[in-house]
Amino acid sequence: MRMSNSRRNLCGMVGSRRISIFIVFIMLMWTYTFINYSMYKNSEPDIPESEQLRRDILDTSKKYVKALAKEQNLQGNLPEAHTSYDLKKTMAVLLDSILERLTKLEKRVDSAFANNSLSIRNISAQEQGANYSLAEEPPAWHPVQYIPVQGEEVAPDKDNQCGYTKSELEDYPHCTGKIAWMKNMWKSDVCYARYGVDGSQCSIHIYLSEVERWCPKLPGRENEETKLLAKNDATKATIQTDKEGLFHLLSEENPEKFEWMKLRISRMWDKKWMPAAQQLQAKYNMTNRIQKKILIHLGLLTKESGFKIAENAFSGGPLGELVQWSDIIASLYILGHNLKVSVSSSGLKSYLKSKGVISQNCPLTGERPLDLIYIDIVGLKQFKKASGPLWQQFSCMLRVIDTFGTEPAYNLDTYVKRHGTKSNWGKWNLVPRQFFTLFPHTPDNSFMGFVVENTKMDEESTHSANRGNTALVYGKRAYMWLDRSKYLNTIRGKYEIHATVSVNKSVPNEIKAVPSYVNNHGILSGEEVQKLLQKTKLFIGLGFPYEGPAPLEAIANGCIFLNPKFDPPKNSQNTKFFNGKPTQRELTSQHPYAENFIGKPHVWTVDVDNTDALEKALDEILEIDELKPHLPYEFTCEGMLQRLNVYVENQDFCTQPFSWPPKSAMQIRIAETGQSCKERCRDDDLICEPGFFKYLNTKETLEREYGLTCQGVEAVEDIHAPSVRGAAKYCYLQVHDLLFSCAGGKPDVDRLCPCRDYIKEQVALCKNCVY
Repeated sequence: MRMSNSRRNLCGMVGSRRISIFIVFIMLMWTYTFINYSMYKNSEPDIPESEQLRRDILDTSKKYVKALAKEQNLQGNLPEAHTSYDLKKTMAVLLDSILERLTKLEKRVDSAFANNSLSIRNISAQEQGANYSLAEEPPAWHPVQYIPVQGEEVAPDKDNQCGYTKSELEDYPHCTGKIAWMKNMWKSDVCYARYGVDGSQCSIHIYLSEVERWCPKLPGRENEETKLLAKNDATKATIQTDKEGLFHLLSEENPEKFEWMKLRISRMWDKKWMPAAQQLQAKYNMTNRIQKKILIHLGLLTKESGFKIAENAFSGGPLGELVQWSDIIASLYILGHNLKVSVSSSGLKSYLKSKGVISQNCPLTGERPLDLIYIDIVGLKQFKKASGPLWQQFSCMLRVIDTFGTEPAYNLDTYVKRHGTKSNWGKWNLVPRQFFTLFPHTPDNSFMGFVVENTKMDEESTHSANRGNTALVYGKRAYMWLDRSKYLNTIRGKYEIHATVSVNKSVPNEIKAVPSYVNNHGILSGEEVQKLLQKTKLFIGLGFPYEGPAPLEAIANGCIFLNPKFDPPKNSQNTKFFNGKPTQRELTSQHPYAENFIGKPHVWTVDVDNTDALEKALDEILEIDELKPHLPYEFTCEGMLQRLNVYVENQDFCTQPFSWPPKSAMQIRIAETGQSCKERCRDDDLICEPGFFKYLNTKETLEREYGLTCQGVEAVEDIHAPSVRGAAKYCYLQVHDLLFSCAGGKPDVDRLCPCRDYIKEQVALCKNCVY
């Protein structure tokens, strides 16, 4: 789910001069309270310093708003743009900006008091370079032994041994700024000294490369590793069957946000989830698993997102995200892990603070406060803001639920800047496999999936003839029906058309969008939809929404899905919906997974604008008398549990070297000129595995696999390497691990591709990945 920034439209509401006066006045008030901080602390010891600052600023703001109201005679009838409400809203925008700065002040204050209650004045003095005596080290801290570079004496005249060249810093865009900050601010927190920082250039570079990892490691120290957080392997994970325990977790914070999810989970618990858990235990050894501490933050449900997805779930709003999150939460709970679920920014901040994540400037040490963080793109931005300096340390724990995926070309900020692959949702600098998609369309990312709800698969197959010629349209919002009358009229001649669409009768265009001959049932509950699907023969795609869960649900209930074909394919260049999304994918139909992984007789992919092709397909579908329901294993409860359990047990992006899937699954292929590795592996019914690129990224491997001698070798930061440029026999090696890409390519190079096998109907896992 994506969101856009809406904090604008300030100009024109209040004269620029008054705004300037207001900001100056506020800053003076802020300075005053800052200087008298100790006084406030002593006079009102029970009031947090942040609350006192907030009160002062809000009191001043109220006075200013009243003054403006009086000047503009707001007691009279004035246009909306000049109402006192609007002025207050304007002031709120300004105050919010200032309060963001106050948040940074809070962190500094918290840090000072955590480190022997240093006063604000001491912080100011330390920023001037004043000396201070280090407080006694708290027991929770484990100091890191300082190991000098060979021959280094940690003296100023030896600093030139620890410098970086310009080329060494190309992949570390933040290094220079971090060094400059640390040089002046290393005394601002005693924790830096505990990690060996003494102000010298060498100590600063070692800290920023081996502890916070903003900079490259120094020569001779490539194998040095600073162990910070230790795993707790004492508690074992056991299958949990208590539904009420899960519902209690979902009631700890804003329980109304989970009403739809709880209904779905409850409906499937006894008939679906529990039998699946028992079957998984019977097939695999589930006893020797470590219980993980997992934070789940649903940014799309926060007030700040503005989406109101939970609020609209019962009135025709989008449900795909709620479906997936319901199944993720249920799976992690059943698998026996320790969960914390958050749906508010304040709740997230409070939880992180309770774990010590936002009260330290230096990385944490000791036992891990968290093992994994399941989050969406909206929540990712909120987490980065809340975690502050510790983002770098905790980013490897992130598992980002990302419907359409984020390809490597949009993920690495230095590549984006150099090649212009801009996106509002990219530049996270995560391992691409930390992004989890709704369908397995992007092998650079991991496939999370969801569970398809259906009737019992062991029941007698529903005879298509008994369903009559009933069709149900996939489109529950009226705008999806626009410009589809010709298409639907063709179907109407052969089928009785039903719908579950929400129509606002006060909007004429919505009424006109849905033809009068359609039998519209309105918005139905999940159980009612299931019953309707069991009576339906043809499930009609309108071309939008793209890649939703509903077609699989229809197929699992015995329907045939009419899947609109896109020619040319839809992408970010020709379709507004995909503009700004961090992917170069091209959709060949409304539902590529159904087209490519299921196909006929359950899925008919047709150019629905071609009347002859459409009528031919409809006639052939009419001839199908009996069709058994079909549900791929990866979309069952057991498949979801199996896949998520393997991920939790094996995917570890915090430990290097990372070696999963096992190398034994690798099969090397050479792509045609300009062909991507995703396409090349698919040609042989294999899956491209980005984790294997590191094994191919050597000159010797290229020469062996291509049977040539490289006439030249170049290390590049590009998504096509490792590769060879045709007749020139020029070899390319990859510089940056985050740019290993299955989807990438270049017109004039032949790529070397790491492929693997996969379990049928469980494409995320290789055949040796489950045991």
